[in-house]
Amino acid sequence: MPRTTIVDAGLQLLIEFEGFRADAYQCPAGVWTIGYGFTKGVRPGDTITRAAADERLRQEVAEFAEGVSRLLKREANDHEFAAMVVLAFNIGLAGFARSTVLRAHNAGNPEAAARAFALWNKAGGKVLRGLTRRRAAEAALYLKPVRPQIPLAVVERDTLRVPEIEPELDLADAMPQRIDPERSLHQSNILRGGAVAGGVSGLTLAAEGARAVGDIRFSLGDWLPYVALGIVVVAAGWIIFERWEQRRGGWA
Repeated sequence: MPRTTIVDAGLQLLIEFEGFRADAYQCPAGVWTIGYGFTKGVRPGDTITRAAADERLRQEVAEFAEGVSRLLKREANDHEFAAMVVLAFNIGLAGFARSTVLRAHNAGNPEAAARAFALWNKAGGKVLRGLTRRRAAEAALYLKPVRPQIPLAVVERDTLRVPEIEPELDLADAMPQRIDPERSLHQSNILRGGAVAGGVSGLTLAAEGARAVGDIRFSLGDWLPYVALGIVVVAAGWIIFERWEQRRGGWA
């Protein structure tokens, strides 16, 4: 049966980073937002009370918790589950479904899953400080050990502890509600740079090899370009494989 609640630590993390705003505003990604990061049906000029926001938060967290629960192929402890729900609340269930966090968790690699939270720290093509801090907090919660002997409080109406956000607060650190997806492997600057470096290294090696061959009065003749090309292909293939292994491990 799908889970529909998260532990208090997860809810408090969500509230801390989303904050409460009674009046609709545009988040850094340009999405109209209200309450605790709510976006569905929000229009300019909308307002919401704290009580109504608390109720909507419980409903939306339950929806995201159920969605995350259905995507899991491996059991998650309370902290792992809460961290993934809080992530999904921000990036959407569709984004979470294709995330490295989910793939690594389902593969039984919690360390890689924790690292992969950091892949979702950009909005509008820019790395945002608020997102970077939030992803680090989510990853820390994901890795936090669960102490069976200490009962974990489940979210209830009277346990919500909402930090006040003053109206004059600068929105620079507000949570964007449209997050850039993980950069695909072929878009990786590391991969592109590595391929170029591999090509240059291959050509250099081929040139040095040709000189050495010339020194011993032996020539590969027409085969030399093919040898050089083969070296380049092998070097580039190795770099691509290594980068693919890094991404599987949750590295950016």
